[in-house]
Amino acid sequence: MLNADEGEPATFKDREVMLRRPDRVIEGLAIAAELIGATDIYLYLRGEFEIPWKAMEDAIQGFGEGLAHLDFHLHAGHGAYICGEETALLEALEGRRGMPRLKPPYPTEAGLWQKPTLVHNVETVACVPAILQRGGDWFKGLGRTEPGSKLYCISGHVQQPGTYELPLGVTLDELVEVAGGYVGALKAFSPGGASSGFLPAADRGVPLDFKGLAERGSMLGSSGVVVLNTSVDMAWAAREQMRFFEDESCGQCAPCRIGTRYLREALDAHLNDRRAGALTHATEAAWEMVEGSICGLGQAAPLPLTSALEYFSEEFWR
Repeated sequence: MLNADEGEPATFKDREVMLRRPDRVIEGLAIAAELIGATDIYLYLRGEFEIPWKAMEDAIQGFGEGLAHLDFHLHAGHGAYICGEETALLEALEGRRGMPRLKPPYPTEAGLWQKPTLVHNVETVACVPAILQRGGDWFKGLGRTEPGSKLYCISGHVQQPGTYELPLGVTLDELVEVAGGYVGALKAFSPGGASSGFLPAADRGVPLDFKGLAERGSMLGSSGVVVLNTSVDMAWAAREQMRFFEDESCGQCAPCRIGTRYLREALDAHLNDRRAGALTHATEAAWEMVEGSICGLGQAAPLPLTSALEYFSEEFWR
């Protein structure tokens, strides 16, 4: 199964892969199916991806009889951010409301219609054909701090926003250099979409990889890098992210359903009404969301606020 429901804000690499190299995606899925003895391949694409959809259909047809023994099923999502979570995606495919399942069991044990299911993301599965052709050592050598190259999306205050393939582990400055340079003076950045929170300009030298960002309390996530210059009010930026997560929570579990609303309301009360003590319990609420939410949305939702409070606290109190 292919998870192409690319809904993370500031992330657009999967769209580019499906538009430019759909053959690699289809070939990777076919290889995975052959290895496990599967004959049905499901592709769940974001509903707005009409042109990528056509590109994927054309790629399947282009393989002709070579893939005639495999059944490809394309499904269009309906704009639900939560369906980027693999088990919510499975629920949607089965005709129910897209809400995450409790795990275990994991999809590899009981997935689509309770059958063992492998769920792949676009970038990973597109690498499979080249790895088989050239070997694991070749792919490992493409990275700097961790194996492989990486597709980085970059937007915000840069000269040339776009998707760039670079060694995994480059720094923000190196990525921005490829993207034409900064617009204005760097203030903050999100390294992996909205879910990764904010890091200050002082972390511009941290490797954009999985380990390095985790050590900074962030994550590479979707590698959707957003650059913010000194014109941005970080309290405003945090509020916009909190509104997004409140809107996109599926509401299934109380920590996420209540927590996203509580944090947004607390931030509004602090910024709009200057209500004393409005953010007093923000840290405790964030901890409860991280520990008690069923899926990654509720676990990541507090990070824009908590990271902004940590690194840019002065902007909340002026």
